[in-house]
Amino acid sequence: MKYNIVPTEIKLMTDKRSVPVYLKLLESGFEKKRDVRLVIVGKKGAGKTSFIKRLFNDGKRDTGLTSFFKRKLGGHKVGVTSTNGIEVHAMKCKTKAVDCIWNKLEGNYEETELYTRLLKPFEQQLISEHKAIFEDSEEGPDHRAIKDITNAISCPEDTEAKIQLQEDTTSHEQQPNLSFDIACEDINAMVKSKVDLHGNEEYATLLVWDFAGDEEFYYTHQTFLSPDSIYLVVTKLDEADSKNAHEMFQLWMNSIHCYCRLEDQHNTRENNACEMHESKKEDLLDPPVVIIGSHKDKVRHSKGQKIEVKCKKRIESFVKDVSADTCRHIRSEYFVSNTKDDDNEFQKIKQDILNIARGMRSWNKDYPLKFIQLEKILQKKKMELPIPIMTFHELKKITIETPTAMNDEELILFLKFHHEIRALVYFGDLPDCIILDTQWLSNAFKCIITAEKFQLDVGRHRMKEKLQDLNFRGILHTEVVEYIFKDERNILSKHYKHKDDILNIMEKFDIIIPATRDSADDKPCYYVPCLVKTKPEYDIYEMFNVNIETCKKSTWLCFKFRFLPPHLINHLIASLSRKYKVAEVYAPGQEKSQIALFRGTVVFELQKKTKLRKLLLMTCPNIIQIQILEFKKEIKRGMYKYIAAFVTEEINKIIVTRFHMSNVNFEKKWECGVNKPESDRGLFDFSEEQITAYYCGKCKTTHNFTDEWSDLQNNALCITKEEMNFTKMGMIVLNILADVLYDLLKQYRTNLPPRSDCDITYLYSEHRKLNKNIPSYSSFRRGPWGGNWQDIKISDTATGDDIERIRLTRNELQHSRTFNLDDKRFNELCNIIDHLLQRFDQRIKPASLYTDKLNETLAKTCSDDEVISIENEI
Repeated sequence: MKYNIVPTEIKLMTDKRSVPVYLKLLESGFEKKRDVRLVIVGKKGAGKTSFIKRLFNDGKRDTGLTSFFKRKLGGHKVGVTSTNGIEVHAMKCKTKAVDCIWNKLEGNYEETELYTRLLKPFEQQLISEHKAIFEDSEEGPDHRAIKDITNAISCPEDTEAKIQLQEDTTSHEQQPNLSFDIACEDINAMVKSKVDLHGNEEYATLLVWDFAGDEEFYYTHQTFLSPDSIYLVVTKLDEADSKNAHEMFQLWMNSIHCYCRLEDQHNTRENNACEMHESKKEDLLDPPVVIIGSHKDKVRHSKGQKIEVKCKKRIESFVKDVSADTCRHIRSEYFVSNTKDDDNEFQKIKQDILNIARGMRSWNKDYPLKFIQLEKILQKKKMELPIPIMTFHELKKITIETPTAMNDEELILFLKFHHEIRALVYFGDLPDCIILDTQWLSNAFKCIITAEKFQLDVGRHRMKEKLQDLNFRGILHTEVVEYIFKDERNILSKHYKHKDDILNIMEKFDIIIPATRDSADDKPCYYVPCLVKTKPEYDIYEMFNVNIETCKKSTWLCFKFRFLPPHLINHLIASLSRKYKVAEVYAPGQEKSQIALFRGTVVFELQKKTKLRKLLLMTCPNIIQIQILEFKKEIKRGMYKYIAAFVTEEINKIIVTRFHMSNVNFEKKWECGVNKPESDRGLFDFSEEQITAYYCGKCKTTHNFTDEWSDLQNNALCITKEEMNFTKMGMIVLNILADVLYDLLKQYRTNLPPRSDCDITYLYSEHRKLNKNIPSYSSFRRGPWGGNWQDIKISDTATGDDIERIRLTRNELQHSRTFNLDDKRFNELCNIIDHLLQRFDQRIKPASLYTDKLNETLAKTCSDDEVISIENEI
């Protein structure tokens, strides 16, 4: 490559009189963007890293992509090293040449590449304009070029593929001097850099993502999957008889189909036959998949039989259970031996990858030149920042450092574009946590969600019980989190102050789930569903003493999928865990209770205090199913419709809103609740026709049908006056009184969690710790805090006294054995609450008076849904 070949026209731009040309170029110019994102996935030991090493012409030496890059960068021989998490490597390849050479980009290539990309789109136009000026002028080319070049640039024509921008016409007017000075600095830097504007060959940037094959990492990979990628799914040809190998192959194919599909592509009817070789081009789906059958040399074939025929049959055995719609992603298949095939075989694959890339929507996409300026700034910030995390506000502020500042709409467009190719990570609902370095994020993830074999330091001995909880039961203790963030051997040790941001990102993708705490003093911990390996030691019904005398079981509500998206159950567990507490069970011979979170089975407490109603969540092939275990009441029609609605809504949020899985759908069915479903046979359809009995083929008998999951239709719950009193008082406690404690606490603390995360238990505890509003002390009390109703006199009207009254009201409802509140006690509590709210109206002066909210609640008619909701929440 020739360096420092900068046209005269560009050099002339160093004259300050030509700076407006440069600014105009940035404001209106576009480049052709050619990024190829190659993602390598497959089961552990499939030969992924060895295969990629061969793609990069590293011969037949020691295997492993990690070893290859270490050898290239470090100059010494390194053996095979398993990929831990995800490793990202940048390549550069010619886009037209038949030799398809891929070169590793090393050193400070990023800056040079940015400068070349910035100037290349206008090279031909600048040359032609300069030539015309020179021919028409008697003056020297330098003089006339400097004088007239401002008028020599015209904007490239718009195309439909261009990224649409809304220009901010005031950006230069607001800070003209700053833009001018920055532009001068940029031009001087570009002239001095090693840019090549005369090369006729087009290049593409190839980003290679090597995904770890350890199963523990699969759940973290969703963060980095995107539709604008080419996926190489690697599977061992000699494991065609392995059930686990088939499951892992299907998992990756289904993950790509579910989590990476473009929303504007339509499905065909699903079936179990895959005619991938006869697919027409118009039937193909993006993102494209190339199947790589590895270990060809280990496939045994009879004499005279071609090895390719045998390999094809092996691949067909992997693909036969993959849906036809999923198979529409497959573009080609190859059978390789990483140790015995010559380089020609891998050259064909490289050329095929490039041909596939040329046909993708992201190829040759018009990309605003002003975005390149921001890329340059972010590359610099990524190196300067102690942790590559930035807020949207900070990003907006640094655009001032570019010659052409951007408005919010342009910034969001920039972030979305780079998030699609995972050059950075940006979630719209986490604007304060933009990740500039995806490799860093992967490294951060693997520090917590890591395969057991990578936990090798001696610190594991001190944490052996808690690490065992993590590796088998999926419980991440606070002590382990602290140990990880303070261990100087890993990447997170330097970023302790950003611990919450990193954990928030992991929560965003439901990789970790905050465990519900019974009190504010409990140490926080997390559940990690993808690490749960433990299955119930014995029948789940036996664990909770579920039998005909102690418990009534609902029918099963079943969500039947054509195929169940990988890890969807873990996302649903996360959603339910945010609303309900995971139940605990005492196993025989164990001193400590065990959470009822198992592989494919979870039990939640729907009534946290009484524990008389539980939700059982289980899975079987292509079905998610729930059942209610009722230890108190008779099950009535429509009694659990609110739970059915909540679970349905959460599944739809995961499928549609979060991951845009437009090709995934399900239907709701029900089944007899006596036994646990193991397949989709024997399921019943919901019907508008009201039935009272049905015949169960599994039990071979007739059962009464309650229809507890229905929408109640015209049948309303029979609610007593006492139940209505309890419901209204529960609404007052959970909403109005909790608001009072929160608003009062805000006067002293500015860093409170959101109101939705603060219940009365937490708020009361914080007020006690703060100790600002101490209750009145009298001879009747054992101390300033705590006590019962008899310890508070009517004349005790201090703020602390009213805080205690709120606690006592809440406790009275929570500790009630029945969901009833008679009129006498209801009126007494209403009188107490009315007086204390009048006092808080004077103390806090809220925008909406608390007493007005009280009167509105007392006057309203509670719906069936509100009664059921309060019964479960209180």
